[in-house]
Amino acid sequence: MDKNFDRALSSRKRRNVKRKFVLFVKITAILLLLGALVFSFNYLYNSKYFKIKTVMVTGNSHYSSEQVKKVADVAIGANIFEINKKNIEDRLAAELTWVSSSSLRKVFPDKIEISITERKPYIRLVYGGKYFILDREAVVLDEISDEESPLYSGYLLVKNGIKFYPEIGEKIAKKSILSAAEIYDALDAELKNIIKEATISSGTSSDIILVTFDNKQIIFGTSDKIIDKNAILRQILIQIHKDGIAYSVIDLRNIENPVIK
Repeated sequence: MDKNFDRALSSRKRRNVKRKFVLFVKITAILLLLGALVFSFNYLYNSKYFKIKTVMVTGNSHYSSEQVKKVADVAIGANIFEINKKNIEDRLAAELTWVSSSSLRKVFPDKIEISITERKPYIRLVYGGKYFILDREAVVLDEISDEESPLYSGYLLVKNGIKFYPEIGEKIAKKSILSAAEIYDALDAELKNIIKEATISSGTSSDIILVTFDNKQIIFGTSDKIIDKNAILRQILIQIHKDGIAYSVIDLRNIENPVIK
C-alpha cells in the first residue's frame, strides 16, 4: 500500500513539474513575443519609415499653401506619431484670421494633409476713413487698401455701423450690420444696381437705411419681412417712375402704410 502511495505521489509531482514547465514555456514565449513586438515598433518608430516626407494643403485661396505650412509648423523629417493634431488645428484658426476651421489628417506612413475652410467676404464697413471687410459672422477679416478697394466693390458698404476702430479678427457684435447685408442680398439685381451704400441711424432704433447713387433714402427699419418690403419697394419705384413723382425718402418701416417724401 505504501508503494502505491509513493507511486501516486511521484506521478503527481511529475504532473506538477510538467505543468510548471509548460506554463514557463508559455510565459517565456509570450515575453519573447512582446519583446519582439516592442523591438519592432521601436525600430519602426525611429526609422525613416514614419518620417514625414510630404505636407499638403487644400481648401485655401486667400492664403498660399506656404503661409499655411509656416503657421502649422510641421517639419519635414519629423515623426508622424509626434504630430499633435489638435494643437496645429487650433493654431491655424487662431493665427490666420481668414481660416474659420481646419482639419489635419495623418496619412500613414509619411504624409500630412491639412484641409482648411476659409471665411468669405460678405460686407464692407467704414470707420474713421478706413475701410474693412467682414464675413457672415461679422468677423473683421482685413483692412482694405485703396488698391484693393475695387476687388470688394460688389459688397455692400455700411456707414455709421460702429463707433470704434475695429481690430482685425474681432467679431462685431452689432446685428444691424449683418441685417443690412441680408436686406441687400434679398434685392433683385436691378435694385442692387441703384444702391450705393447703407447707413445705420443713430439712437436706439438703429434703422437700416439704403442710400441710392442719386442720394435718395430707402428706410427699411429692421430686416424683418424682407420679402414683403422688397415687393412693396418694387411697386413703389415702378409707380414713381410711371407718374414722374419726385421723392427723397421711401419709408418702409410700416409695410401697411409706406411713406414717400
